Amino acid sequence: MSLSTVVFTGFAGVVLYFVSRWWNSRIPRGLKRPPGPPGHFLIGNLLDIPKSKEWLTFDRWANQYGDLFYLSMPGASMLFINSYELAKELFDKRGSVYSDRYQSTVVNDLLKFDWTLISAQHGGKWRRDRAYFHQLFNQNVAEKYHDVQIKYTKALLKRLYQTPEDYRTHLRYILGASILEVTYGIQATSEKDPLLVLSETTLERVIEAGIPGTYLVDIFPALKHIPSWFPGAKFKTELEQLGKQVLEMQDRPIEIAKNSLKKGDARPSAVSALIEQFENDSSRPDDYEDIIKHVTGVAYLAGIDTTNGLLLHFFYTILLHPGVQKRAQEELDEVVGPDALPSFKDLGKLKYTRAVFEELLRWNAVTPSGLPHVLNVDDVVNGYFIPKGTIVFGNTWTLLRSKSVYGPDADQFNPDRFLDGRMPYPDFAFGYGRRACPGQYFGENAVFIAIVNILHLFNILPFESENGPELPAENDFESGLALSANAVKTLEELEF
Repeated sequence: MSLSTVVFTGFAGVVLYFVSRWWNSRIPRGLKRPPGPPGHFLIGNLLDIPKSKEWLTFDRWANQYGDLFYLSMPGASMLFINSYELAKELFDKRGSVYSDRYQSTVVNDLLKFDWTLISAQHGGKWRRDRAYFHQLFNQNVAEKYHDVQIKYTKALLKRLYQTPEDYRTHLRYILGASILEVTYGIQATSEKDPLLVLSETTLERVIEAGIPGTYLVDIFPALKHIPSWFPGAKFKTELEQLGKQVLEMQDRPIEIAKNSLKKGDARPSAVSALIEQFENDSSRPDDYEDIIKHVTGVAYLAGIDTTNGLLLHFFYTILLHPGVQKRAQEELDEVVGPDALPSFKDLGKLKYTRAVFEELLRWNAVTPSGLPHVLNVDDVVNGYFIPKGTIVFGNTWTLLRSKSVYGPDADQFNPDRFLDGRMPYPDFAFGYGRRACPGQYFGENAVFIAIVNILHLFNILPFESENGPELPAENDFESGLALSANAVKTLEELEF
């Protein structure tokens, strides 16, 4: 980084420090800020947040500071909600003021990624787009995607049977391909399909770019005004190139779907449903084409990332709990039988296996730190003053392992806790209040039908090394797959 950039950054940091000091000093008499770890001069708690597995640090702070803890950084403050009841109170009952999204300078401004339901500000356009999304993926409509989900589940089983060691690649491809067909009516022929590769690489780069600290411009937004030719402003060129990739990812599948509709060979999809709806509506909004892009784009991107992550967590969790696997397989044998595959009509009878799925959502949440909300007015919570603009997190890892809610063994994986129907469903795994994931039911169906079929046909085993079976470490593990006793005949008779 050049000297001029260092000087500019330092000046901006000093300004933001004193602005934040002034902002936090305007606490009304008789109130105070929530507790939290002490900060450092100029940068506050910026260096206190780890770059990986940050949810474990947040959980430790929750145990130390209680229902709320507060972090301060240059130009920003963060509030973490660690109480189940308080999360319901703020995100549900006070949802009108706790439903804005944090506007990252990198993701929302420079990459123009603010079109998604995930990152868009709470308001009229967001409500409109969410209504169209709900229309396509609500609980009552989710059934119409069952046939596609069964088709791709069978394709996954075939791939796992042929090359079980490549299970990560198979999961990523099958889940991406199924969502691509449901959303755009496009069939991906392999894991190297250009649309799948484009979406995966783009989303990976956007997520990396959005991590606080990756780019200084997210901490010091004034840096975005530096021209790209300025010494030390290489980030501007990098983000401009990534922005073009984001637009291509958004536009290319839509164009393919439109061309298929014109030729008359389009498959049923969310895109075709919306296009037909708007074509027959004389009062359609002027920006209806943007609505189609935004609604279908978020369905595709969010679906790939979350469902793939949840199934990887399933493999990891089952490897650690062979007794759970055996008990679920016994139930599947009893309900489905040895010579058939589980179908959606069987799911309601699989009480224990459903409990395994719910415990998986709770114990190993895909987004353990939650997604950031933003408070749009000053508020008082439990006697603490929370200023407008505070970034608010539901501390998901901590909330879903709350001993007061899920019992004294909440840190343990125990599906039995969900068998009697008294435990609250782990809906925080899908977000909070008005910003909860609207594609929850589609995602649940896709993952659950895959889980029951994998359990019915395969034994998930530790990876065999030279030293024997190795138990996995989270996020760094391999597994083996072996056919269960009744699987060979079933697989051979499948019509793939």
